[in-house]
Amino acid sequence: MLGFSVLIALYAVFYVFLFTGWKGISKAKKTTGENVTLDEITLVIPFRNEYENLKSLLKTLDTLSTTPKEIIFINDHSDDDWKRLFEERPSHMSIYYLDEKERGKKAAVLLGIQKAQSDYVLCWDADVDVEPEYFQQIQKIPEADLMILPVQFRSKNTIQAIGEIDFYLANFVNQASTYWLRPIMCNGANLLVKRAAYLEVIALNEHVHVMSGDDMFLLRNMTRAQKNIQLVSSEHCIVRTNSPNTLKAYLRQRSRWMGKSFYIQDGLLLFWAGIQFTMSVSFLVLFAYWAFHDLKLFLLFFAVKSLLDLSFLIPYFSAIQKKKLLSFMPIYGLIFPFYNLLILLSFFYHRQEWKGRKLYQ
Repeated sequence: MLGFSVLIALYAVFYVFLFTGWKGISKAKKTTGENVTLDEITLVIPFRNEYENLKSLLKTLDTLSTTPKEIIFINDHSDDDWKRLFEERPSHMSIYYLDEKERGKKAAVLLGIQKAQSDYVLCWDADVDVEPEYFQQIQKIPEADLMILPVQFRSKNTIQAIGEIDFYLANFVNQASTYWLRPIMCNGANLLVKRAAYLEVIALNEHVHVMSGDDMFLLRNMTRAQKNIQLVSSEHCIVRTNSPNTLKAYLRQRSRWMGKSFYIQDGLLLFWAGIQFTMSVSFLVLFAYWAFHDLKLFLLFFAVKSLLDLSFLIPYFSAIQKKKLLSFMPIYGLIFPFYNLLILLSFFYHRQEWKGRKLYQ
């Protein structure tokens, strides 16, 4: 009983710290300076064997009310029938190919940015969609070296919903971290970067052996170079993508993300991850003990934790218009410690692959 009381008190303090940071950054004033304009932006989209995603994305691009200066697609050795989709393309849309010696999304993004003729480059993944007013909204963003734009997941089943919760809670921590110190995460599905700053810091040869992580290594290098990094946490400029729809896909994605955390070697990121893992294992041990020794106390402890979760997270999920996910929160709270251990075991004992390639070369 004493152990749970101490743990729940520490958990509440942790939530207060996060909630204060999230509220603080939500109310933060905009950075002064000029806004980004469309004639300064090139959109870069790398792809590999993503016929259906590209088909959907091209339809999305047709719905845009306005478009950037140029759109560049980079083919990362696709062997599907993707060329059919580009038989007729507008003049501002270009396609480039990685040569035989180059592999992976990092090399594809670098090539796209090298080919761009604009001051800023917007990076998307091929599996996203946006609202027609996306590029009107992006012109409201103040200039910076790296602008971390919002990403949302879509879900149609319980696995996807839990994946959404996991992703948004990570964003919750990221926003709090940004307020107190600096951002620790970004998502390559929606990043706006100053071209000159990217080329200055990317140092691809230092991490090219890790096939994933184009976004996180960029953030790390921008941080080390003390560049101007802005987290755009509003509802504007959102891209949406599908959450993994099977448990296997979900665990593989999270295991890949965990792997990036180890390779990034960011002390602040590891600090946040360590707190999360410690809390997770502590609740797992206590819940397992009381579930076997006193079921009523277990249910009481679980109810207290769930109420604490909801008390702090209802405002956040309401703000991002994802209140429906809160109904899954008790389930998420129960399985969260177990899946953390599964992901850790998967990282160390399962062959890591991404898009048909070994993740770590």
